[in-house]
Amino acid sequence: MVLSLSERLHKVTESFDQLRTVRFQETVDKKLRKRRKGLELLPPPEDVSVSQLDSDGYSKDWLTDKEEVKPRVLESRQQLMDEETHALQIELSSMMDMVQETERKMIEMSALNHLFSTYVLRQAQQIEMIYTQAVEATNNLDKGNKELSKSQQRNSSSRLYIILIFTVLTVTLLFLDWYNG
Repeated sequence: MVLSLSERLHKVTESFDQLRTVRFQETVDKKLRKRRKGLELLPPPEDVSVSQLDSDGYSKDWLTDKEEVKPRVLESRQQLMDEETHALQIELSSMMDMVQETERKMIEMSALNHLFSTYVLRQAQQIEMIYTQAVEATNNLDKGNKELSKSQQRNSSSRLYIILIFTVLTVTLLFLDWYNG
């Protein structure tokens, strides 16, 4: 019984781990999709030729001190970078909060799992004790039934002897009454 409960607890723990992994992966995928969608919404670089674009799609000319660079373009680039940095900070902050919440929940679930295991162990011990007591009770009932059968046999044979004694005494009294009479 204890073995089957232990196996069941192990299976439940494995399925919980699998579900937790799937949920974490879905959350990560969702955040990545949201981030990519946010990056796609950013306006394309203005007044920059394709040869001046870096591999990430941003212009290289903001790194140089050429007089050709317009302050407005530079300012808009800086604003976009600031907005992206701020969005990343917010996203990282929310992810940190989610990680802390998940960690707290995991610690709580670990404590509950330990408590559950303790109760399962206690219950297994109680079941074992009840089983032992039930076996003892069954043995006692068998012994009691045998003793009742023996007692019943003794009672039937003693009744026969009592009836026989009363009959002999009655016949003896009748004989003595006839003889004296």
